Amino acid sequence: MDISSVLVADSSQTSRGHVKDILIKRGYRVYQASDGSGAVRIARSIRPDLVLMDINLWGTNVFETAGLIERERLSIVVFMTAKPSRDLLEKLKSMKVYAYITKPINPALLIQVVEFSLINSNRIKILEERVERLESSLSARKTIDRAKGILMDKLGMLEREAYSRLRKMSMDKGKPMEWAAREVIKKYNG
Repeated sequence: MDISSVLVADSSQTSRGHVKDILIKRGYRVYQASDGSGAVRIARSIRPDLVLMDINLWGTNVFETAGLIERERLSIVVFMTAKPSRDLLEKLKSMKVYAYITKPINPALLIQVVEFSLINSNRIKILEERVERLESSLSARKTIDRAKGILMDKLGMLEREAYSRLRKMSMDKGKPMEWAAREVIKKYNG
């Protein structure tokens, strides 16, 4: 099993050290950042499996920073806070993993939240990849159907003949049918 990496972003060196020690004992690879720009820079560099971000991180709006990290698909973010507020709970609704950990950090709870978040992050990644494949497949299907329609309209072919023409073009060139469909569209619709 791969060792998961965690970026701990906290302005307090003591707090970062405490969290780091707990995670290292559990076998995680741990990186540290003391401010928002450092957290983003490190996340872009190493793409950690998880970012634990203190809600009072220096030099940043933590919600914007966390949103940036997740939008760029650098990692998922779990917040650390002494006092969960209504605002935090509202912001969590837009995050990939709806989780946070309270300070002072309870080691057992920290490990539980980290492991829960990593499991859910992996599920989310699998679902996102599946959606991307389905969207790509649907897009290709639409392109092929459009090209079949053009062949049927312009050349008076039946649907199966148009499909066969696209398939033959694809096989002759060793390219996907979507390529053949785009070529037909380009030729007849300029």
